[in-house]
Amino acid sequence: MTTHVEKLDFYRPTADIFERYHQEPFAIFLDSSTPVAGRCSSPQFAGSSQAPSTSVASCCGSSQFADSLQAPSTSVASRCNSAQFAGSSQAFSAPVADCCISSSRQYERYSIIALEPYLILTETEGRCTENGAACPESLEQRLSRRLEEHREENPTHLPLIAGAFGYFSYDFCRKFENIHSRHPRTVQVPDAFFAFYDVLIIEDREERALYLTMREEAEDFGARLTKYRAELRKPCFVPAPPAHKGLAPFSSAFTKASYKEAIRRLIEYIRAGDIYIANMTQQLRLSSSREPYEVYRYLRTHHPAPFGGFLQGVDFQVVCASPERFVRIRGSRIETRPIKGTRKRGSTEQEDSMLREELRHSTKDRSELLMIVDLERNDLNHICEAGSVQVPEHFVIEDYSTVFHLVSTVIGRRRQDIEVPELLHSLFPGGSITGAPKIRAMEIIDELELERRNLYTGTLGYFSLDGNCDFNIMIRTGICRGNQWHLGVGGGITCESDPEAEYEETLQKAKAMREALWPGGGARGQAGTRRLSDGLGDDAHGQTEELDSARKQADTGGGCVDTADDFVREETV
Repeated sequence: MTTHVEKLDFYRPTADIFERYHQEPFAIFLDSSTPVAGRCSSPQFAGSSQAPSTSVASCCGSSQFADSLQAPSTSVASRCNSAQFAGSSQAFSAPVADCCISSSRQYERYSIIALEPYLILTETEGRCTENGAACPESLEQRLSRRLEEHREENPTHLPLIAGAFGYFSYDFCRKFENIHSRHPRTVQVPDAFFAFYDVLIIEDREERALYLTMREEAEDFGARLTKYRAELRKPCFVPAPPAHKGLAPFSSAFTKASYKEAIRRLIEYIRAGDIYIANMTQQLRLSSSREPYEVYRYLRTHHPAPFGGFLQGVDFQVVCASPERFVRIRGSRIETRPIKGTRKRGSTEQEDSMLREELRHSTKDRSELLMIVDLERNDLNHICEAGSVQVPEHFVIEDYSTVFHLVSTVIGRRRQDIEVPELLHSLFPGGSITGAPKIRAMEIIDELELERRNLYTGTLGYFSLDGNCDFNIMIRTGICRGNQWHLGVGGGITCESDPEAEYEETLQKAKAMREALWPGGGARGQAGTRRLSDGLGDDAHGQTEELDSARKQADTGGGCVDTADDFVREETV
């Protein structure tokens, strides 16, 4: 395979460009909307934070990287009392930077639009399809084979010039550990979706440059290349959506009381020694007339995130404003950036500073992150060279529009024999959105949560044809079908967790999406999203059917479920 790459002689922001293409079948936009300038040297979602003239290979040069790698420390998994290790980098034998500062996250250099797929892979309930036809292999096996067949080196500084874009849902990962859900499917979307695209439009925000890539084997290559050059040259500025304070109402299978009871039961499992941390979540439903890309534009304007994305699916859209990287591979370097620890933003500068310092010194939040970092290090050790895993950044405070987060970075040197199936089996799903030990945490999560997570806490991103990849964790993510939206929210639970505070944290994490979905938010009106009927999706269940099903499936024996009349609660501003 050969890919044509050219730097255009004009510049347009990809957020405006995507306005023209967002309703194209399977169009996808991987977008970093946080400011380029910053004090943090971490790499960004789709590429390197180095100067544009530097190649990807030299940005992540294996020789320099190899010199800095240290042997992993002993596991802290056996230590149950989080206060014992709440705190410092001394838990690791490798040098660790205890970076308790506010970071502006300089991994925001590239944004990528992918258009015109020529090969589409999906998997639902274990059944894989390729371009709509049944496939005898699993999706990860077929994907790995197609990536190898299409392999092409990337001689540019760009993060990729061609590849497969898509997602793995949380439910997709169950098969790896043979964990079955007791809950029915409530959102009818594929468990996994990946597509190979003819056309990529890549914005280098640091260089303020625009690149166009196209598969030379594509039909009518010359004519299509000319068409895109002409279309991209046309001005496409779209005014930013105005800010507001409205919040869309939502319903949930949980009441506040039943969610708090589920957390108490989870804490009992922790005290009994089954697990020592887990991620508890609830699924919110919202109705909104806002057109999905308008929702995304609002989020990227007023609640920017480093690992955002938009996907136009068959008859659904995915709107993502994630702050968390799941995994990034550049050459031999592999990186993950788990998040644990959250505080809301203050209403005044003084309150903001107080809440930041509260998170910085919280033994509960630091112990949460330390436990997940240890889990991630153990996961990376399965696919990395012995002695190569380390934690170069620890306890970094990152500030977002509605919350502060506590973040660490874990890196290692990938073994050369690792391919897509091994990568998924070892790392997915992420430790920050499951718990530790991971398998037992996933079993308890399914017992206590009232619905499947679906795409929520899955991963969205790309595999490039030169063997690299970059994926987020799909949190702060909404799935839209028609005017019905599904939004998951949750948080990490330890034996020190306060159920009241944990419930309020879920609402705080939902705030940005609820604001973007508020029907009075100045939308240009429903844009009449086309139904892309090619047989890859089924009709969704109705809202009432979904909630009734969740209620019937709930385990009422432990008092987790509130069966009162307010079971389906409407929360308004």
